[in-house]
Amino acid sequence: RDVPDAFTLETVSRIVPQKNTQLEGLYATKNGFVTQCEAEGFRRITWFIDRPDVMARYTTTIHADRKRYPVLLSNGNLTATGEEPGGRHWARFADPFPRPSYLFAMVAADLEVLEDAYQGKKLFVYVEPGKLDQAGWAMDCLKRAIQWDEKRFGLRLDLDQYKIVAVGDFNSGAMENKGLNIFNTKYVLARSDVATDTDYLSIDRVVAHEYFHNWTGNRVTCRDWFQLSLKEGLTVFRDQEYGADTYSRAVTRIQEVRALRAGQFPEDAGPMKHPVRPQSYMEIRNFYTMTVYEKGAELVRMQHSLLGEEKFQAGMRLYFKRHDGQAVTCNDFVQAMQDASGIDLSQFKLWYDVAGTPVLDCRGAYENGSFTLAVKQSMNPPFHIPFAVKIGDEEQVLSIKRPEEEFVFRNLKSKPVPSLLRRFSAPVILNYPFTDEELVHLMGRDDDAFNRWEAGQRLAASIILGRKGAPPRAFLDASRSILSDRDPAFAAEALTLPPEAFLAEQMQVVDPDLLHSCRNELRLALAQGLKAELLSKYENLRVAGAYSPDAVSAGKRALRNLCLGFLSELDMSGLAYGQLQQADNMTDAMAALACLANLDCPERQPALDAFYEKWKHEPLVVDKWLAVQSTSRLPDALPRVKRLLSHPAFDIKVPNKVYALIRGFASNHVRFHAADGSGYAFLADQVIALNALNPQVAARMARGFDRWKRFDAARQAKARAQLERIRDTAGLSKDVAEIVTKALAG
Repeated sequence: RDVPDAFTLETVSRIVPQKNTQLEGLYATKNGFVTQCEAEGFRRITWFIDRPDVMARYTTTIHADRKRYPVLLSNGNLTATGEEPGGRHWARFADPFPRPSYLFAMVAADLEVLEDAYQGKKLFVYVEPGKLDQAGWAMDCLKRAIQWDEKRFGLRLDLDQYKIVAVGDFNSGAMENKGLNIFNTKYVLARSDVATDTDYLSIDRVVAHEYFHNWTGNRVTCRDWFQLSLKEGLTVFRDQEYGADTYSRAVTRIQEVRALRAGQFPEDAGPMKHPVRPQSYMEIRNFYTMTVYEKGAELVRMQHSLLGEEKFQAGMRLYFKRHDGQAVTCNDFVQAMQDASGIDLSQFKLWYDVAGTPVLDCRGAYENGSFTLAVKQSMNPPFHIPFAVKIGDEEQVLSIKRPEEEFVFRNLKSKPVPSLLRRFSAPVILNYPFTDEELVHLMGRDDDAFNRWEAGQRLAASIILGRKGAPPRAFLDASRSILSDRDPAFAAEALTLPPEAFLAEQMQVVDPDLLHSCRNELRLALAQGLKAELLSKYENLRVAGAYSPDAVSAGKRALRNLCLGFLSELDMSGLAYGQLQQADNMTDAMAALACLANLDCPERQPALDAFYEKWKHEPLVVDKWLAVQSTSRLPDALPRVKRLLSHPAFDIKVPNKVYALIRGFASNHVRFHAADGSGYAFLADQVIALNALNPQVAARMARGFDRWKRFDAARQAKARAQLERIRDTAGLSKDVAEIVTKALAG
């Protein structure tokens, strides 16, 4: 009290990062100390007004033992260094940019570094000792992302130095701290014998995502955590566009929508449903969700669709002109788009504040050369929905703004098969009474690759959920045609059946055993009906020469390994075992091992044992080994997972291990939802154990119970009992309590 209006406050905080198992704030890893401050970790380091709208310039001085911690890093520029008695040293960093506390970062560790430069800007990738030969791909990705952001968005790197640090103990994927990104090793380390094509792609996208945050998140940040999607939704959209421009736009979009439907749509229909801009929370860490990130990106994408690229970029320029260096809101972003384009987006803002997935019920009528498309939306008040269609020869984006609308397409020569919701132009559920013949037509002839994929998914879902037995001849013929598509990556996506969790969302009462059986019946029927073509493709798609993660080579491997998966249904385990023995890259090795892990065959256990023995010193490869066992469809999945809890490969304190083994099992639809409730009891045990160590990770595991009310009464009773057991645990964290109480109430 009685302090002047302006004064300097000095505080001294004493913390014990070695005991910080939550991995938030400052904590110890096996090679040193690192930080993770988003969302509220900085307050675990020192006293501060720890909110994103409180922005300041930071000077950080780090003192440490030189031998144990030779690398000292923080945000900003290195301004001074020095030596101290007793073998210690120090380094001072000054950051010229005002920033919120959640972007503070520091590292004191034993690390090796890969150095490079881009247009005179110094770039660094720091990794654990012995991993330097796995850092090159991340550096290449960083340079590619910098170049793309300059070209596509006109945004240049504003720092003299840009640093990435990879650590093995990290709750999330990566963190965009200004000038000092801290990454999970999973999204940095790559070498052809230890990383798959999916790993290479994920590293590229995550490195790009964190770099893009330098402008959309750091230069302009969010006023409060309710506005989290302002930075995350926009940056996910930007990294999606980077992926589309760098690889295949169609395949990238298919993969995005597959993930959205598998994760975000159920979230929007479950107990954790919330708007893209949440209105309340108990624990902010629980709202780093697919709704905020992926649905948030879809909201940005819809604005791009409504405005077009030129006006959207004008909106981006106005957004930065108005708000550079500020902490702002989602409304500020939409307003910039509206003002720059002249397009009224006031109705569109409802997307940010209303939870749930809109449903579009459509029907079509053809008469005398005219086709009438009737559209009814489920949202009240109605949303503004961009609905891309092609009926006849021209594509157009219809603006759905009213509860019910009709659109008439004239001068048609014959009854059209409508191509609707092209490129998935809005995150909605589309209902249209397509016949099987119309879906087969779209599979083969739609000029929108996304809708070719979508037609196949609809037809496959109809066969599985309708328990129709053998697939129609036309479906087999269409699948045979897709197998020969000129884009192997697209063919691999198009021939992948809808996952069980996605199909379950379309059932009134989920029967996981029946669903699993029906889906496997279709897999077997396709394998039998296309055996000759699958074998031919498998042989002809061998990629010659040294491994390369380029899109063409990766696409060939994807289709070849999909063929292997189908062929493994035909008692051809020897084919998978042979591939595992001969593989010269991790993509082919893991595809073969995954096949064997799903087969009750003599080669299974020897293959798993030999793989572990070969790779036990590579933690990220061991994570893959854990995951193929936890996700196995075989009945022994849970007993195996329980044994692996005490295996040297597993450590419950390391999030990557937990995600591979425990979350992997929770995603194993048929085994997690076992009728005897054993899967539920197992997950509850792990959530309770994790709650005492790392509440954030425990809460993520508890999300496995989200859809428990979709199942039969007996399974519901068993799931409820486990949720109540978690709820009644002494010392339950806010993180887990919020998830469990909402699950029970929902």
